[in-house]
Amino acid sequence: MPIKKFKSMFFSSFITSMLLLPGCSGEQASSNASATKKQLVYGTETEIEKVNPVLNENQEIDSLLFRGLTKPTETNEIVPDLAKEWQISDDHLTYTFILRDDAKWEDDQPVTAEDVKFTLDKVRDPKTNTPIAGDFSEIKLIEAVKENEVRITLRNPFPPLLDKLKIGILPKHLLQDEDINKTDFNQHPIGNGPFKLKEWGGDHTITLERNDKYYGPKPKLEEIVFKPVPDPNTRALQLKTGEIDLALMEPSQMKSVKKQDRFTVHSLSTADYRAVMYNFRKPLFADTKVRQAMNFAVDREAIVKGLLFGKGEPALGPLQVSWADAPQQEMYSYQPEMAKALLAEAGWKKGSDGVLVRDGKRFEFELVAPITDPVRTALANVVAEQLKSLGIAVTPKPLDWSAIKIDQADAFVIGWGSEFDPDDHTFRIFHSSQIGDGLYNMGAYQNGKIDKLLTQARISDDQSERKELYKQFQQELAADPSFNFLVYLDALYGVNKKVTGISNRTLGHHGFGVLWNIEEWDKK
Repeated sequence: MPIKKFKSMFFSSFITSMLLLPGCSGEQASSNASATKKQLVYGTETEIEKVNPVLNENQEIDSLLFRGLTKPTETNEIVPDLAKEWQISDDHLTYTFILRDDAKWEDDQPVTAEDVKFTLDKVRDPKTNTPIAGDFSEIKLIEAVKENEVRITLRNPFPPLLDKLKIGILPKHLLQDEDINKTDFNQHPIGNGPFKLKEWGGDHTITLERNDKYYGPKPKLEEIVFKPVPDPNTRALQLKTGEIDLALMEPSQMKSVKKQDRFTVHSLSTADYRAVMYNFRKPLFADTKVRQAMNFAVDREAIVKGLLFGKGEPALGPLQVSWADAPQQEMYSYQPEMAKALLAEAGWKKGSDGVLVRDGKRFEFELVAPITDPVRTALANVVAEQLKSLGIAVTPKPLDWSAIKIDQADAFVIGWGSEFDPDDHTFRIFHSSQIGDGLYNMGAYQNGKIDKLLTQARISDDQSERKELYKQFQQELAADPSFNFLVYLDALYGVNKKVTGISNRTLGHHGFGVLWNIEEWDKK
Protein backbone atom coordinates (compact mmCIF):
# COMPACT_ATOMS: atom_id res chain seq x y z
CA MET A 1 0.00 0.00 0.00
CA PRO A 2 2.59 2.58 -1.10
CA ILE A 3 2.23 6.29 -0.64
CA LYS A 4 4.15 9.50 -1.28
CA LYS A 5 6.47 10.75 1.43
CA PHE A 6 4.49 11.08 4.64
CA LYS A 7 3.63 14.58 5.79
CA SER A 8 1.59 14.72 8.91
CA MET A 9 -0.04 18.06 8.11
CA PHE A 10 -1.53 16.68 4.90
CA PHE A 11 -4.31 14.80 6.63
CA SER A 12 -5.31 17.71 8.85
CA SER A 13 -5.36 20.30 6.06
CA PHE A 14 -7.22 17.98 3.69
CA ILE A 15 -9.97 17.21 6.14
CA THR A 16 -10.29 20.82 7.29
CA SER A 17 -10.70 22.04 3.71
CA MET A 18 -13.25 19.37 2.93
CA LEU A 19 -15.37 20.41 5.88
CA LEU A 20 -15.96 23.76 4.18
CA LEU A 21 -18.01 21.96 1.53
CA PRO A 22 -21.78 21.50 1.88
CA GLY A 23 -23.05 18.32 3.55
CA CYS A 24 -23.03 15.34 1.24
CA SER A 25 -25.98 13.18 0.27
CA GLY A 26 -24.54 10.33 2.34
CA GLU A 27 -25.42 12.25 5.51
CA GLN A 28 -29.05 12.45 4.47
CA ALA A 29 -29.10 8.76 3.51
CA SER A 30 -27.57 7.80 6.84
CA SER A 31 -30.10 9.94 8.71
CA ASN A 32 -33.01 8.34 6.87
CA ALA A 33 -31.71 4.84 7.63
CA SER A 34 -31.21 5.72 11.29
CA ALA A 35 -34.77 6.98 11.52
CA THR A 36 -36.16 3.59 10.60
CA LYS A 37 -33.74 1.13 12.18
CA LYS A 38 -30.72 0.82 14.39
CA GLN A 39 -27.99 0.51 11.79
CA LEU A 40 -24.21 0.71 12.26
CA VAL A 41 -22.14 1.58 9.19
CA TYR A 42 -18.54 0.39 9.47
CA GLY A 43 -16.10 2.05 7.06
CA THR A 44 -13.59 -0.73 6.38
CA GLU A 45 -10.09 -0.30 4.99
CA THR A 46 -10.44 -3.00 2.35
CA GLU A 47 -13.10 -4.80 0.36
CA ILE A 48 -14.31 -8.12 1.71
CA GLU A 49 -13.77 -10.84 -0.89
CA LYS A 50 -15.12 -13.86 0.94
CA VAL A 51 -16.70 -14.74 4.26
CA ASN A 52 -15.34 -17.96 5.71
CA PRO A 53 -13.47 -18.24 9.03
CA VAL A 54 -11.44 -21.21 7.75
CA LEU A 55 -10.06 -19.23 4.81
CA ASN A 56 -9.62 -15.86 6.52
CA GLU A 57 -7.93 -14.50 9.57
CA ASN A 58 -8.66 -11.32 11.51
CA GLN A 59 -11.81 -10.41 9.57
CA GLU A 60 -14.46 -8.87 11.81
CA ILE A 61 -17.43 -9.93 9.69
CA ASP A 62 -16.62 -13.65 10.10
CA SER A 63 -17.13 -13.55 13.87
CA LEU A 64 -20.53 -11.90 13.45
CA LEU A 65 -21.75 -14.72 11.21
CA PHE A 66 -19.91 -17.72 12.65
CA ARG A 67 -19.17 -18.57 16.27
CA GLY A 68 -16.59 -20.98 17.64
CA LEU A 69 -16.41 -23.35 20.56
CA THR A 70 -14.78 -20.61 22.67
CA LYS A 71 -14.65 -16.82 22.75
CA PRO A 72 -12.63 -14.09 24.51
CA THR A 73 -13.74 -11.86 27.37
CA GLU A 74 -12.87 -8.19 27.78
CA THR A 75 -9.65 -9.25 29.50
CA ASN A 76 -8.91 -11.78 26.72
CA GLU A 77 -9.64 -14.80 28.84
CA ILE A 78 -11.14 -17.76 26.98
CA VAL A 79 -14.68 -18.80 27.95
CA PRO A 80 -17.35 -21.13 26.46
CA ASP A 81 -19.36 -20.13 23.39
CA LEU A 82 -20.81 -22.92 21.19
CA ALA A 83 -19.32 -25.30 23.74
CA LYS A 84 -21.10 -24.93 27.04
CA GLU A 85 -18.39 -26.88 28.88
CA TRP A 86 -15.31 -29.05 28.40
CA GLN A 87 -13.09 -31.51 30.18
CA ILE A 88 -9.33 -31.98 29.80
CA SER A 89 -7.71 -35.34 30.54
CA ASP A 90 -5.00 -35.61 33.18
CA ASP A 91 -2.32 -36.04 30.51
CA HIS A 92 -3.61 -32.92 28.67
CA LEU A 93 -3.97 -34.88 25.44
CA THR A 94 -7.76 -35.23 25.25
CA TYR A 95 -10.33 -32.42 25.24
CA THR A 96 -14.02 -33.30 25.38
CA PHE A 97 -16.52 -30.56 24.51
CA ILE A 98 -20.26 -30.57 25.18
CA LEU A 99 -22.14 -28.29 22.78
CA ARG A 100 -25.07 -26.06 23.54
CA ASP A 101 -28.48 -27.54 22.74
CA ASP A 102 -29.94 -24.27 21.45
CA ALA A 103 -27.36 -23.37 18.77
CA LYS A 104 -28.85 -23.44 15.25
CA TRP A 105 -27.88 -22.53 11.73
CA GLU A 106 -29.94 -19.94 9.89
CA ASP A 107 -31.70 -22.76 8.02
CA ASP A 108 -32.92 -24.08 11.41
CA GLN A 109 -30.61 -27.11 11.45
CA PRO A 110 -28.84 -27.73 14.80
CA VAL A 111 -25.13 -27.04 15.24
CA THR A 112 -23.62 -30.45 15.97
CA ALA A 113 -20.38 -32.22 16.79
CA GLU A 114 -20.22 -33.25 13.11
CA ASP A 115 -20.00 -29.56 12.17
CA VAL A 116 -17.08 -29.08 14.57
CA LYS A 117 -15.27 -32.14 13.21
CA PHE A 118 -15.93 -31.06 9.62
CA THR A 119 -14.58 -27.55 10.23
CA LEU A 120 -11.39 -28.61 11.99
CA ASP A 121 -10.75 -31.36 9.46
CA LYS A 122 -11.05 -28.77 6.69
CA VAL A 123 -8.48 -26.53 8.40
CA ARG A 124 -6.08 -29.47 8.55
CA ASP A 125 -6.77 -30.59 4.97
CA PRO A 126 -3.74 -29.75 2.73
CA LYS A 127 -6.18 -28.93 -0.08
CA THR A 128 -7.67 -26.06 1.92
CA ASN A 129 -6.15 -22.66 1.20
CA THR A 130 -5.94 -21.57 4.80
CA PRO A 131 -3.18 -19.58 6.55
CA ILE A 132 -3.98 -21.11 9.95
CA ALA A 133 -3.30 -24.82 9.39
CA GLY A 134 -0.21 -24.63 11.61
CA ASP A 135 -2.39 -23.58 14.54
CA PHE A 136 -3.99 -27.02 14.55
CA SER A 137 -1.03 -29.23 13.65
CA GLU A 138 -0.92 -30.80 17.13
CA ILE A 139 -4.38 -32.33 16.63
CA LYS A 140 -4.17 -36.08 16.08
CA LEU A 141 -7.85 -37.01 15.90
CA ILE A 142 -11.29 -35.38 16.03
CA GLU A 143 -14.30 -37.53 16.90
CA ALA A 144 -18.00 -36.70 16.92
CA VAL A 145 -18.87 -38.89 19.93
CA LYS A 146 -22.50 -37.81 20.12
CA GLU A 147 -24.58 -35.19 18.37
CA ASN A 148 -23.57 -32.67 21.02
CA GLU A 149 -20.20 -34.11 22.07
CA VAL A 150 -16.86 -33.80 20.29
CA ARG A 151 -13.52 -35.22 21.38
CA ILE A 152 -10.15 -33.81 20.26
CA THR A 153 -7.05 -35.93 20.78
CA LEU A 154 -3.63 -34.28 20.59
CA ARG A 155 -0.17 -35.56 19.70
CA ASN A 156 1.34 -33.46 22.47
CA PRO A 157 -0.07 -31.22 25.17
CA PHE A 158 -1.10 -27.98 23.47
CA PRO A 159 -2.23 -25.22 25.89
CA PRO A 160 -3.07 -22.76 23.06
CA LEU A 161 -5.84 -25.08 21.82
CA LEU A 162 -8.70 -23.36 23.66
CA ASP A 163 -7.57 -20.05 22.19
CA LYS A 164 -7.42 -21.50 18.66
CA LEU A 165 -10.95 -22.89 18.99
CA LYS A 166 -12.36 -19.37 18.66
CA ILE A 167 -12.45 -20.20 14.95
CA GLY A 168 -15.98 -20.03 13.57
CA ILE A 169 -17.67 -23.39 12.95
CA LEU A 170 -19.05 -24.16 9.47
CA PRO A 171 -22.19 -26.18 8.52
CA LYS A 172 -21.23 -29.64 7.28
CA HIS A 173 -24.63 -30.30 5.72
CA LEU A 174 -24.14 -27.37 3.32
CA LEU A 175 -20.43 -27.74 2.56
CA GLN A 176 -19.51 -31.42 2.68
CA ASP A 177 -19.82 -31.80 -1.11
CA GLU A 178 -18.31 -28.40 -1.93
CA ASP A 179 -14.79 -27.19 -2.74
CA ILE A 180 -14.41 -24.93 0.27
CA ASN A 181 -11.92 -22.71 -1.57
CA LYS A 182 -14.33 -21.87 -4.39
CA THR A 183 -17.84 -22.51 -3.12
CA ASP A 184 -20.57 -19.89 -3.58
CA PHE A 185 -21.12 -20.26 0.16
CA ASN A 186 -18.20 -17.87 0.66
CA GLN A 187 -20.37 -15.08 -0.78
CA HIS A 188 -23.70 -16.49 0.43
CA PRO A 189 -22.92 -17.65 3.98
CA ILE A 190 -25.33 -19.47 6.26
CA GLY A 191 -24.08 -18.96 9.80
CA ASN A 192 -24.84 -19.45 13.47
CA GLY A 193 -23.87 -16.03 14.83
CA PRO A 194 -25.72 -12.94 16.04
CA PHE A 195 -26.09 -11.59 12.48
CA LYS A 196 -26.83 -13.02 9.04
CA LEU A 197 -26.25 -11.84 5.49
CA LYS A 198 -28.93 -9.54 4.10
CA GLU A 199 -27.28 -8.16 0.96
CA TRP A 200 -23.91 -8.24 -0.82
CA GLY A 201 -23.94 -5.20 -3.07
CA GLY A 202 -22.23 -4.76 -6.41
CA ASP A 203 -20.17 -1.96 -4.85
CA HIS A 204 -18.80 -4.50 -2.31
CA THR A 205 -20.93 -3.07 0.48
CA ILE A 206 -22.23 -5.88 2.68
CA THR A 207 -25.30 -5.53 4.88
CA LEU A 208 -25.94 -7.89 7.78
CA GLU A 209 -29.18 -8.11 9.71
CA ARG A 210 -29.91 -9.45 13.16
CA ASN A 211 -30.23 -13.23 13.31
CA ASP A 212 -33.22 -14.00 15.50
CA LYS A 213 -32.19 -17.67 15.72
CA TYR A 214 -28.95 -16.80 17.49
CA TYR A 215 -28.63 -18.63 20.81
CA GLY A 216 -26.97 -15.78 22.69
CA PRO A 217 -28.22 -12.36 23.78
CA LYS A 218 -30.01 -10.70 20.86
CA PRO A 219 -28.08 -7.74 19.45
CA LYS A 220 -29.56 -4.30 20.04
CA LEU A 221 -28.47 -3.24 16.56
CA GLU A 222 -30.72 -4.36 13.71
CA GLU A 223 -28.20 -4.03 10.89
CA ILE A 224 -24.48 -3.67 10.35
CA VAL A 225 -23.15 -2.37 7.05
CA PHE A 226 -19.56 -3.10 6.01
CA LYS A 227 -18.69 -0.35 3.58
CA PRO A 228 -15.22 -0.34 1.99
CA VAL A 229 -13.56 3.09 2.35
CA PRO A 230 -9.86 2.45 1.60
CA ASP A 231 -8.69 6.06 1.83
CA PRO A 232 -8.16 7.17 5.47
CA ASN A 233 -8.96 10.80 4.64
CA THR A 234 -12.29 9.78 3.15
CA ARG A 235 -13.05 7.71 6.24
CA ALA A 236 -12.35 10.71 8.46
CA LEU A 237 -14.57 12.93 6.34
CA GLN A 238 -17.43 10.42 6.35
CA LEU A 239 -17.20 10.13 10.13
CA LYS A 240 -17.66 13.89 10.28
CA THR A 241 -20.63 13.88 7.92
CA GLY A 242 -22.23 10.89 9.63
CA GLU A 243 -22.09 8.74 6.51
CA ILE A 244 -20.27 6.07 8.51
CA ASP A 245 -20.39 5.33 12.25
CA LEU A 246 -17.15 3.42 12.84
CA ALA A 247 -13.70 3.46 11.26
CA LEU A 248 -10.01 3.19 12.00
CA MET A 249 -8.20 6.51 11.97
CA GLU A 250 -4.56 7.51 11.57
CA PRO A 251 -2.56 9.19 14.37
CA SER A 252 -1.97 12.27 12.21
CA GLN A 253 -5.73 12.82 11.91
CA MET A 254 -6.26 13.37 15.61
CA LYS A 255 -5.57 17.11 15.37
CA SER A 256 -8.49 17.55 12.99
CA VAL A 257 -11.04 16.09 15.44
CA LYS A 258 -13.12 18.81 17.10
CA LYS A 259 -15.27 18.69 20.21
CA GLN A 260 -18.37 19.56 18.21
CA ASP A 261 -17.87 16.69 15.73
CA ARG A 262 -20.55 14.01 15.68
CA PHE A 263 -17.96 11.33 16.45
CA THR A 264 -15.34 10.76 19.12
CA VAL A 265 -12.09 8.80 19.01
CA HIS A 266 -11.54 5.72 21.15
CA SER A 267 -7.85 4.96 21.70
CA LEU A 268 -7.46 1.25 22.42
CA SER A 269 -4.27 -0.63 23.30
CA THR A 270 -3.28 -3.41 20.93
CA ALA A 271 -0.84 -6.24 20.40
CA ASP A 272 -0.31 -4.80 16.91
CA TYR A 273 3.34 -4.15 16.04
CA ARG A 274 5.10 -2.85 12.95
CA ALA A 275 8.53 -4.05 11.91
CA VAL A 276 10.90 -4.26 8.97
CA MET A 277 10.88 -7.85 7.73
CA TYR A 278 14.17 -8.90 6.17
CA ASN A 279 13.96 -11.29 3.24
CA PHE A 280 16.55 -13.97 3.93
CA ARG A 281 16.47 -15.02 0.30
CA LYS A 282 18.62 -11.90 -0.21
CA PRO A 283 22.33 -12.43 0.62
CA LEU A 284 22.56 -8.87 1.95
CA PHE A 285 20.81 -9.88 5.18
CA ALA A 286 22.72 -13.10 5.85
CA ASP A 287 25.18 -11.49 8.29
CA THR A 288 23.74 -11.27 11.80
CA LYS A 289 25.87 -8.20 12.59
CA VAL A 290 24.25 -6.31 9.72
CA ARG A 291 20.76 -6.93 11.11
CA GLN A 292 21.87 -6.09 14.64
CA ALA A 293 23.36 -2.84 13.37
CA MET A 294 20.10 -1.79 11.71
CA ASN A 295 18.24 -2.51 14.95
CA PHE A 296 20.61 -0.27 16.91
CA ALA A 297 20.31 2.46 14.28
CA VAL A 298 16.56 3.07 14.66
CA ASP A 299 15.30 5.63 17.18
CA ARG A 300 11.98 4.10 18.21
CA GLU A 301 11.17 6.71 20.83
CA ALA A 302 11.44 9.44 18.20
CA ILE A 303 9.15 7.47 15.86
CA VAL A 304 6.45 7.12 18.53
CA LYS A 305 6.63 10.81 19.37
CA GLY A 306 6.96 12.24 15.87
CA LEU A 307 5.11 9.81 13.65
CA LEU A 308 2.52 8.30 15.98
CA PHE A 309 1.95 11.49 18.00
CA GLY A 310 2.37 9.40 21.13
CA LYS A 311 -0.33 6.91 20.13
CA GLY A 312 1.74 3.78 20.62
CA GLU A 313 5.02 2.63 22.13
CA PRO A 314 8.46 1.43 21.03
CA ALA A 315 8.52 -2.23 20.01
CA LEU A 316 11.01 -4.43 21.85
CA GLY A 317 9.84 -7.80 20.58
CA PRO A 318 6.80 -9.79 19.41
CA LEU A 319 5.23 -10.57 22.81
CA GLN A 320 5.05 -7.14 24.37
CA VAL A 321 1.48 -7.40 25.68
CA SER A 322 1.69 -11.10 26.53
CA TRP A 323 2.17 -12.77 29.90
CA ALA A 324 5.28 -14.26 28.28
CA ASP A 325 6.89 -10.88 27.56
CA ALA A 326 10.64 -10.57 28.17
CA PRO A 327 11.59 -7.31 26.40
CA GLN A 328 15.13 -6.97 25.09
CA GLN A 329 15.71 -3.28 25.77
CA GLU A 330 19.46 -3.49 25.21
CA MET A 331 19.23 -5.03 21.75
CA TYR A 332 16.53 -2.62 20.63
CA SER A 333 17.86 0.59 22.15
CA TYR A 334 19.07 3.48 20.00
CA GLN A 335 22.85 3.12 19.77
CA PRO A 336 24.11 4.56 16.46
CA GLU A 337 27.77 4.21 17.41
CA MET A 338 27.27 0.52 18.14
CA ALA A 339 25.58 0.21 14.75
CA LYS A 340 28.58 1.76 13.00
CA ALA A 341 30.99 -0.52 14.86
CA LEU A 342 29.05 -3.65 13.92
CA LEU A 343 28.96 -2.67 10.26
CA ALA A 344 32.69 -2.07 10.31
CA GLU A 345 33.23 -5.49 11.91
CA ALA A 346 31.14 -6.98 9.12
CA GLY A 347 33.50 -5.45 6.55
CA TRP A 348 31.38 -2.56 5.30
CA LYS A 349 33.19 0.69 4.43
CA LYS A 350 31.83 3.94 3.06
CA GLY A 351 32.34 4.50 -0.63
CA SER A 352 32.98 7.79 -2.40
CA ASP A 353 29.28 8.68 -2.38
CA GLY A 354 28.84 7.85 1.31
CA VAL A 355 27.10 4.51 0.73
CA LEU A 356 28.63 1.45 2.40
CA VAL A 357 30.45 -1.00 0.16
CA ARG A 358 31.74 -4.55 0.69
CA ASP A 359 33.31 -6.80 -1.93
CA GLY A 360 32.32 -4.30 -4.59
CA LYS A 361 28.62 -4.35 -3.66
CA ARG A 362 26.73 -1.39 -2.26
CA PHE A 363 24.58 -1.65 0.86
CA GLU A 364 21.27 -0.76 -0.71
CA PHE A 365 17.81 -2.28 -0.77
CA GLU A 366 14.16 -1.48 -1.38
CA LEU A 367 11.72 -1.29 1.53
CA VAL A 368 8.20 -2.10 0.35
CA ALA A 369 5.13 -0.76 2.16
CA PRO A 370 1.43 -0.82 1.26
CA ILE A 371 0.39 2.53 -0.18
CA THR A 372 -3.06 2.47 1.44
CA ASP A 373 -1.48 2.33 4.92
CA PRO A 374 -0.13 5.81 5.76
CA VAL A 375 1.63 4.64 8.92
CA ARG A 376 3.52 1.86 7.16
CA THR A 377 4.56 4.08 4.29
CA ALA A 378 5.65 6.75 6.76
CA LEU A 379 7.64 4.16 8.69
CA ALA A 380 9.42 3.13 5.49
CA ASN A 381 10.44 6.75 4.93
CA VAL A 382 11.59 7.24 8.51
CA VAL A 383 13.63 4.02 8.56
CA ALA A 384 15.24 4.98 5.25
CA GLU A 385 16.18 8.38 6.65
CA GLN A 386 17.58 7.01 9.91
CA LEU A 387 19.68 4.33 8.16
CA LYS A 388 21.02 6.87 5.66
CA SER A 389 23.38 8.32 8.29
CA LEU A 390 25.08 4.91 8.52
CA GLY A 391 25.66 4.78 4.79
CA ILE A 392 22.78 2.37 4.10
CA ALA A 393 20.80 3.34 1.02
CA VAL A 394 17.17 2.35 1.55
CA THR A 395 14.64 3.17 -1.15
CA PRO A 396 11.07 3.27 0.17
CA LYS A 397 8.80 1.53 -2.33
CA PRO A 398 5.10 2.14 -1.72
CA LEU A 399 2.90 -0.23 -3.70
CA ASP A 400 -0.72 -1.21 -3.93
CA TRP A 401 -1.48 -4.51 -2.24
CA SER A 402 -2.28 -6.02 -5.64
CA ALA A 403 1.32 -5.37 -6.73
CA ILE A 404 3.00 -6.58 -3.53
CA LYS A 405 4.68 -9.97 -3.37
CA ILE A 406 6.13 -10.01 0.11
CA ASP A 407 8.36 -13.04 -0.43
CA GLN A 408 10.01 -11.26 -3.38
CA ALA A 409 10.59 -7.89 -1.71
CA ASP A 410 14.04 -7.02 -0.37
CA ALA A 411 12.35 -5.96 2.86
CA PHE A 412 8.79 -5.22 3.86
CA VAL A 413 7.08 -3.16 6.57
CA ILE A 414 5.25 -6.02 8.25
CA GLY A 415 2.51 -6.02 10.85
CA TRP A 416 1.63 -8.81 13.28
CA GLY A 417 0.57 -9.32 16.86
CA SER A 418 -1.76 -11.41 18.99
CA GLU A 419 -3.52 -10.49 22.19
CA PHE A 420 -4.06 -14.15 23.05
CA ASP A 421 -1.72 -17.08 23.72
CA PRO A 422 1.93 -16.28 22.89
CA ASP A 423 2.00 -19.18 20.44
CA ASP A 424 -0.18 -17.14 18.12
CA HIS A 425 1.84 -15.02 15.67
CA THR A 426 5.10 -16.47 16.96
CA PHE A 427 5.24 -20.10 15.85
CA ARG A 428 3.71 -19.40 12.47
CA ILE A 429 5.82 -16.26 11.92
CA PHE A 430 9.26 -17.39 13.07
CA HIS A 431 9.33 -21.21 12.81
CA SER A 432 11.07 -22.53 9.70
CA SER A 433 8.27 -25.07 9.08
CA GLN A 434 6.05 -22.11 8.21
CA ILE A 435 8.00 -21.14 5.08
CA GLY A 436 6.06 -21.66 1.86
CA ASP A 437 3.11 -20.51 -0.22
CA GLY A 438 0.26 -19.26 1.92
CA LEU A 439 2.30 -19.52 5.13
CA TYR A 440 3.37 -16.65 7.35
CA ASN A 441 7.17 -16.97 7.62
CA MET A 442 7.34 -14.82 4.52
CA GLY A 443 10.94 -13.72 5.00
CA ALA A 444 12.16 -17.36 5.04
CA TYR A 445 13.82 -16.91 8.44
CA GLN A 446 15.51 -20.05 9.77
CA ASN A 447 17.07 -20.57 13.18
CA GLY A 448 17.29 -24.08 14.61
CA LYS A 449 17.41 -22.90 18.20
CA ILE A 450 14.27 -20.82 17.74
CA ASP A 451 12.50 -23.74 16.04
CA LYS A 452 13.25 -25.90 19.06
CA LEU A 453 12.20 -23.25 21.61
CA LEU A 454 8.92 -22.46 19.86
CA THR A 455 8.05 -26.14 19.48
CA GLN A 456 8.79 -26.84 23.14
CA ALA A 457 6.87 -23.76 24.27
CA ARG A 458 3.69 -24.69 22.41
CA ILE A 459 3.55 -28.26 23.74
CA SER A 460 4.56 -27.71 27.37
CA ASP A 461 1.67 -27.93 29.84
CA ASP A 462 3.57 -25.97 32.50
CA GLN A 463 3.04 -22.21 32.15
CA SER A 464 6.17 -21.29 34.09
CA GLU A 465 8.20 -23.52 31.78
CA ARG A 466 6.51 -21.95 28.76
CA LYS A 467 7.36 -18.48 30.04
CA GLU A 468 11.03 -19.42 30.38
CA LEU A 469 11.07 -20.92 26.89
CA TYR A 470 9.50 -17.79 25.41
CA LYS A 471 12.05 -15.69 27.28
CA GLN A 472 14.85 -17.66 25.65
CA PHE A 473 13.10 -17.32 22.30
CA GLN A 474 12.98 -13.54 22.63
CA GLN A 475 16.64 -13.40 23.63
CA GLU A 476 17.67 -15.48 20.65
CA LEU A 477 15.45 -13.47 18.29
CA ALA A 478 17.06 -10.25 19.51
CA ALA A 479 20.54 -11.69 18.96
CA ASP A 480 19.63 -13.09 15.53
CA PRO A 481 16.93 -10.68 14.29
CA SER A 482 14.46 -11.68 11.64
CA PHE A 483 12.69 -8.33 11.97
CA ASN A 484 13.64 -4.84 12.95
CA PHE A 485 10.84 -4.22 15.45
CA LEU A 486 9.71 -0.60 15.34
CA VAL A 487 6.51 0.32 17.20
CA TYR A 488 3.29 -0.96 18.71
CA LEU A 489 0.23 0.98 17.59
CA ASP A 490 -2.79 2.13 19.53
CA ALA A 491 -5.99 1.42 17.60
CA LEU A 492 -7.74 4.74 17.00
CA TYR A 493 -11.40 4.14 16.22
CA GLY A 494 -13.63 7.00 15.23
CA VAL A 495 -17.08 6.19 16.63
CA ASN A 496 -20.37 8.04 16.16
CA LYS A 497 -21.36 9.61 19.49
CA LYS A 498 -24.76 7.93 19.20
CA VAL A 499 -23.09 4.50 19.32
CA THR A 500 -22.48 2.82 22.66
CA GLY A 501 -20.99 -0.51 23.71
CA ILE A 502 -17.38 -0.29 22.53
CA SER A 503 -15.08 -1.71 25.21
CA ASN A 504 -11.47 -1.13 26.24
CA ARG A 505 -10.34 -4.64 25.42
CA THR A 506 -6.76 -4.97 24.14
CA LEU A 507 -7.12 -5.64 20.43
CA GLY A 508 -5.12 -7.73 17.99
CA HIS A 509 -3.37 -7.17 14.69
CA HIS A 510 -4.63 -4.10 12.89
CA GLY A 511 -7.08 -3.35 15.69
CA PHE A 512 -8.92 -6.62 15.11
CA GLY A 513 -11.58 -7.58 17.64
CA VAL A 514 -13.31 -4.25 18.15
CA LEU A 515 -16.70 -5.91 17.49
CA TRP A 516 -16.08 -8.80 19.91
CA ASN A 517 -19.07 -7.78 22.09
CA ILE A 518 -21.34 -6.65 19.25
CA GLU A 519 -24.46 -7.89 21.10
CA GLU A 520 -23.96 -5.02 23.57
CA TRP A 521 -23.56 -2.26 20.97
CA ASP A 522 -26.43 0.17 20.49
CA LYS A 523 -27.21 3.33 18.57
CA LYS A 524 -29.42 5.97 20.09
